[in-house]
Amino acid sequence: MAKLDPYTDELRRVKSLLIVSSLQKRADLRAIERIRQFNRALEWKPLSNLLIDAEVWKYVVTRKRHDPKLVFCHPDVLLSAPSTSIYYRGLCGLSLKAARDYFGAVDATESGSSRARLDRAKALKMARTYNAFICSIINNSTEWTLDNGYRTVIATLGITLDGIMRNKVGSIAEERLRGMILEWLIAKNLIAEPAVSKRTTELSGNVFQLHGGITMRFGSEPDVAFTRGDTFLAVIEIKGGIDPAGALERYGAATKSFQHATQASPQCENFYLGAVFTPELQRRIGNDRLVKKVFNLVEVLRDPRVRRKFFEELFHYTLRIA
Repeated sequence: MAKLDPYTDELRRVKSLLIVSSLQKRADLRAIERIRQFNRALEWKPLSNLLIDAEVWKYVVTRKRHDPKLVFCHPDVLLSAPSTSIYYRGLCGLSLKAARDYFGAVDATESGSSRARLDRAKALKMARTYNAFICSIINNSTEWTLDNGYRTVIATLGITLDGIMRNKVGSIAEERLRGMILEWLIAKNLIAEPAVSKRTTELSGNVFQLHGGITMRFGSEPDVAFTRGDTFLAVIEIKGGIDPAGALERYGAATKSFQHATQASPQCENFYLGAVFTPELQRRIGNDRLVKKVFNLVEVLRDPRVRRKFFEELFHYTLRIA
């Protein structure tokens, strides 16, 4: 069996834990139960007001004899139990990102957060959107069944988890590299403020003053920035995703930070650290003058020699403080 590097192994373990723990919460099953327990009379007519196709209604309610509220979304159900949105969104196969495009954020609503607020106007907009999608799905399916709908709910949960995992991957990579940078700077006694030493075990904050009048800032876009006054000296973009299919997309996101920094300070040195380099990505980077230094993130994390070379390029040759 091929030996995995620790970084890739950790990502797969995190993904596995995320999937299992999320499914164990049974958010979809709780949503279905709340819908079934809703016992107040619902006014569905006119169907057009809720964007329900009359022929689809006839198929679902008359022919298949399904409870309409388990197929079509009614704003009264959403107002009574906002978290049921996760079920209706799942029936439509809509990702969280797609849902945000139609009616704004629903993350807090679906999580059952007490801070989430849902008014009638938004509930109606959500219901109409969900109904338009589910009617289209049923219209274009052969013998659609509610069991098929349930399977779509599970598949949509998987899409949502994949999006969450992508964000988690980025956080793991950034935290690892930032920790290594801080450890190296402390070992070399290059942090002027706050006061630290080799015995420092915990650092809070995202801004550090280095010797030579350089400010190091951890953030997003870019992930790490080094400035002197208003001038960018170097920026680092960290892309820890291990899926080759997203390599170009991740690099494209990084170049936005590089463009901003270079426009502000033409002499800025841009460092790209990625976990995957496909042939097309390598070609793209080779033709891109924005990127001055490229390192394989996995090798930086696991190989002391590569890590040492990265630190030398950054702090000795670029920033000239080591």
